[in-house]
Amino acid sequence: MQSHFRIIARRQGSLTLRPIFGSMARITRIRNFGGGTTMRKLLCMLGGLFVLLGLAGCTVTPERPPQVVEEPPVTVPKEPPLTAEQQQLKVILEKNGFGTIGAKPTILVVRKLTRKLTVYRGLNPLKTYPVVLGANPKNDKLCQGDHCTPEGVYRVAAKFDHPRWDKFILLNYPTTENWLKFGRAKRAGKIPLEAQIGGEIGIHGTHDEAMNYRGENWTQGCVSMHNQDINEIYPLVSADNTLIVIKKE
Repeated sequence: MQSHFRIIARRQGSLTLRPIFGSMARITRIRNFGGGTTMRKLLCMLGGLFVLLGLAGCTVTPERPPQVVEEPPVTVPKEPPLTAEQQQLKVILEKNGFGTIGAKPTILVVRKLTRKLTVYRGLNPLKTYPVVLGANPKNDKLCQGDHCTPEGVYRVAAKFDHPRWDKFILLNYPTTENWLKFGRAKRAGKIPLEAQIGGEIGIHGTHDEAMNYRGENWTQGCVSMHNQDINEIYPLVSADNTLIVIKKE
């Protein structure tokens, strides 16, 4: 609220106030106000009061010291233990010159008993496919014409389009191990003396999808797949980076 008085003059220890409204003749003189020192003290007290009131409206929250947040220890997930088949493949890779550094080889694992083919990239299984085998699927191949599918570890000798079976992945049969088996079988009288070891064993498609769907073992010793399946694995195999493992179980 504005004051209705105007300071006219100030003499020693007195103030003369003139009302803003009203007659000019009415002048109130305030004498003996207490002197200039008292006035200054009063003004200082009022100023201090305003400062205190201002500070009361601006409460300052004391700054808290920074809290140290302990991070939980980082745990590296452990790789699952290798299966029995993976352990076997690890040994086979090492024997065939494939280490843990560099590009991972492709491994085709054929299980004769269950008639399955699993594609591995290194030791990681990617996909499993049904297959059919030679007409005598239980025994290991010893010679040409026995209609058995050979067992052992093989490499890719070549791969090509086939006019009857879509795609053909030719194995490097016979290997040194196959020749040793062949010689022992002859000496033991298990095969005729005039028997030949044979060749042209591989993994290929089919000319009759229905036979493969029925699970008929119709080949002379090769591994047959559905044409769609052989086309899936065909780009993954190569002569320098693929192993084929054919097992009895």
